[in-house]
Amino acid sequence: MLISGATGGVGSIALQLAQEAGATVIATARPGEEEDYVRGLGAGHAVDWTGDLSAAVNAIAADGVDKALHFAGDPATIGGLVRRGGTLASTLGATPESLGRDDITLASIMAAASADKLAHLLDLVATGKVRVNVEAAVPLERAHDALGLFADGTLGKVLVTR
Repeated sequence: MLISGATGGVGSIALQLAQEAGATVIATARPGEEEDYVRGLGAGHAVDWTGDLSAAVNAIAADGVDKALHFAGDPATIGGLVRRGGTLASTLGATPESLGRDDITLASIMAAASADKLAHLLDLVATGKVRVNVEAAVPLERAHDALGLFADGTLGKVLVTR
């Protein structure tokens, strides 16, 4: 499974859940701190998204990946790395047209928090099966600073407090 955007808050949790479910995860991360971070969360491989992403992923999965989670990056590039018959799930509104292909399953991801889902995730955190990295905490009156931190790229979450 390829996770594009694995260093972000959602991507890092998805990485841990995929690894816990038995997937071999290829995570996008720059060399250094980002690579160390995703490997520490259980990624089997880290590929530098600032270079030739297709070549890096194909060196690991020559026939493409079975599944990809698209939290960042160009949808056509990420979609092009999924083998025929595979699945791409996107939070960024990818379409068959933006992927340039229609031989894979495309699933849009929309946030649908429920008490049951949140309780399950909290249980995973409480038992140590999932780690949530809070990169920064910013008071609500400085929420614009939180957006700036997020835009600069963080390892995990930016927390806005009251």
